[in-house]
Amino acid sequence: MNMGLFMIPRNINQVHVLKAIEEIDRTGIPKRRNSRRFQLLHKRRYYPPKFVISLANKYANNVELDSSQFGGGIETNHFLEKLGFEIVEFSPQTALPTSVSFHRKSREKAKPRHSERCPKCKKTVEMMLRKIYGRVEVNYRFEIGAKLEDHKDTSFYAILEEIFSELQNHRNHKDFVKSKKLPHCDFFVPNPGFVLEFDESQHFTACRKISLLKYFKTVKLGFEREKWISLCEIIDTRDNDPPYRDEQRAWYDVLRDFLPSLMGLRPTIRLYSRDFRWCSLNPEISSHVERFKAFLEVKKQKWKIKLREDQNPSLGRIIIAGSWSGDITNARQILEDVVEAWPKGKKVNFLLTCGGFVTFNWPDSLSYSNIGDNKFRTKGCESHY
Repeated sequence: MNMGLFMIPRNINQVHVLKAIEEIDRTGIPKRRNSRRFQLLHKRRYYPPKFVISLANKYANNVELDSSQFGGGIETNHFLEKLGFEIVEFSPQTALPTSVSFHRKSREKAKPRHSERCPKCKKTVEMMLRKIYGRVEVNYRFEIGAKLEDHKDTSFYAILEEIFSELQNHRNHKDFVKSKKLPHCDFFVPNPGFVLEFDESQHFTACRKISLLKYFKTVKLGFEREKWISLCEIIDTRDNDPPYRDEQRAWYDVLRDFLPSLMGLRPTIRLYSRDFRWCSLNPEISSHVERFKAFLEVKKQKWKIKLREDQNPSLGRIIIAGSWSGDITNARQILEDVVEAWPKGKKVNFLLTCGGFVTFNWPDSLSYSNIGDNKFRTKGCESHY
C-alpha cells in the first residue's frame, strides 16, 4: 500500500492555512465538512481542522485535498499544532471546548482537564471586578417581570414580542416562562452600572441563536453578538430537562441583554467561560488586570459609514473602499449600520450593494441544473431570482 496517499502534503505552511481560514470567513463551511469534536481556534473563531487542511492544499498545491486522502484527529491536529495553531476539543457529552495537545508528550499521564465549571474561575471574575470597580453584587436580582406582557408599555415591546413568538414556534413550546421575576444575574456592578454574565456552554443553543439574530440595532450590547451566534452554531447545546429549558434560558438571557433599556444601565457584558482560564488571573498583578479589562471591551468595528446625499435619489448604493471578505456576518452588520445612519425621511426605490457583497453556500434544496441562469431561466423557477 502506498501510504503517501494518506498523508498531509508537507509543503503546506502557515500562510496556506491562514489563506484557507480567510476563504472560510468569506464562503462559510459546508454542512458535511464541519467538525463536532475538534476545532481550530483562531482569533476567537472556530474552524473544522480537516476542512482547513483541504483548502490549505489548494493554496500550496493548486487543488483542494480530498478528505479521504489524509487522516483527521491526531494527524490533522498535530500537523496544525506544529504550524503554531491552537486545537480545542469539544467533549461529546457536554460540548465544552478544551485545549488539547497531540505531541508525543501527551502520551504521558495527562493532568486533569480544566473544567468550565471551575468555581475558582467565577470567583476570580468577581475579584477582578472588585479590583476595578469596587462594589460588586453577586447573584443580583432586579425587580422586573419575566413575562412578555410585563413589558407591554415599553418602546421595545414589538421586538420582544417577535423574539418571544419565534421561541414559541421553534419547537412549539408555548409556556416556558415559569418565573414571575427575572432570575438572578451573575454580577451587577452598581458604579458605573452594568450587568456581567458568565456564560457556560448551556447558553449556546439554537434558541439563543434565534433570539440574537432578531436583535438588529434595538439593544446596545457589551459583547460581540456575531461571536455569540457563531458559538451557538458550533456548540449547539441541548437541554431538554424540562423540555422547554432552552427556550426558557434564551428568553431570560434576552431580558438580561435588554436590562440597559429597562433599568437605564450600561450595556450588558458577557464573558464566555472557555475563552480563558480565568482562575489564572491575579487581581494584584497590574498586567492581569489590564488583560481582564480587554475582555470587557467590545471589539471596535473596522469600518466607518460615510453618507453622500443627492437631492432626489432614485437609487441607493453601498460602496466599500478597500478589500472585502464577503463574510455574511459582516455584511449583515454593515447593513444594520447603514440603516442606523440612514437620513430620516430619505427614500429610494432600490438599495444596491457591491459585487460579491454576500457569499454563501448554495442551498441543497435547489439544484443547479433546474435553475438555469439569469438570461435563460428554467420555467417555474422564476421565484428564485
